[in-house]
Amino acid sequence: MKKNKRSIPVVSADLDIVPFQEAMDDQYISNCKITQETIEYQTGEALHFDKVIFENVNFLEVAWPRSEFVDVVFINCDLSNADFSRCVFHRTEFRNSKLLGTNFAEAGVRHTLFTDCVLNYATFGFSLCNTTRFESSEMHFADFYEAELKKTEFHSCGMNNINFIETGLKGVDLSTNRFENIQVTVEKLAGCRVSSEQALAFARQLGLVIAD
Repeated sequence: MKKNKRSIPVVSADLDIVPFQEAMDDQYISNCKITQETIEYQTGEALHFDKVIFENVNFLEVAWPRSEFVDVVFINCDLSNADFSRCVFHRTEFRNSKLLGTNFAEAGVRHTLFTDCVLNYATFGFSLCNTTRFESSEMHFADFYEAELKKTEFHSCGMNNINFIETGLKGVDLSTNRFENIQVTVEKLAGCRVSSEQALAFARQLGLVIAD
């Protein structure tokens, strides 16, 4: 299957290191690197991040709904239980990061990469994932209820008990991923690419008795 062309973050590797609070300028943070910090910042307003690298940062259940991330990279970060609902991510990368239970509900996730991440119990319900790639990540029990997947790729991920109910899977390739059971809406499964072993698992879910 042809690999979708994803735009990568336009961000310099030589950014100045600036503490999070010092980098904040009227809800905007741009052109800096934030590293080796624990961030507990809470706000009722949307934040805007542009050309920012977060490395080795621990986010303590931050709630930043409706925020915008453009050309942002997260490396070795812990974003577990963060609230990113209704956020916009564009040309963003999450590398080797922990996103256990992170909330991306109703988010717009475009040209974004999740690689070597832990996404167990993460929520993408009602989100739009466009030209987004999940690779070499664990995403068991993740929730994609009624999400819209456009040019979205899943490669070499563990996704047991992932929820794709009411999500169209036409054009989605699940064949390289690992799962024994996933939740899908049968009517929206047509056009999904699976391995022969996975096809048997789907058949068993549908109640078919498979003769050896």
